[in-house]
Amino acid sequence: MTRNLILFMAMLVGVILAVNSAKRIHSFSQTSQKVQEAEDRLLELRKENEALKNELKYKESGEFAEKEIRDKLGLVKEGEAIVVIPQESDSQTQESGKEDTRPNWQKWKDLFFKS
Repeated sequence: MTRNLILFMAMLVGVILAVNSAKRIHSFSQTSQKVQEAEDRLLELRKENEALKNELKYKESGEFAEKEIRDKLGLVKEGEAIVVIPQESDSQTQESGKEDTRPNWQKWKDLFFKS
C-alpha cells in the first residue's frame, strides 16, 4: 500500500512537472514570436526613417526650392519660355462654337447613313 502511494505521488509530481514544462515552452515560443514581430517592425521603421531622411535632405536642397518656385509661381530662368497647353475639352468647344444637343441615336444614324 505504501509502495502504491509512493508510486502515485511520484506520478503526480511527474505530471505536474510535465504540465509546467509544457506551459513554459508555450510561453517561450509566444515570447520569441513577439520578439520576431518587433524586430520586423523595427526593420520597417528603419527603412521608413531612411526614406524620410532622404526626402528631408532633398527638400533642404536648392534643387527642390528651385523646382517649387518654378512649378508654383510660374517663374523661369532668363532665356526660357513657358508653354501653356490648352485642355482638350476647351479647344473642342471653342472650335465648334456650340454643343451638339441631338440624341445619340440621331448622331449614329447620321454617321452611318448620311453620305
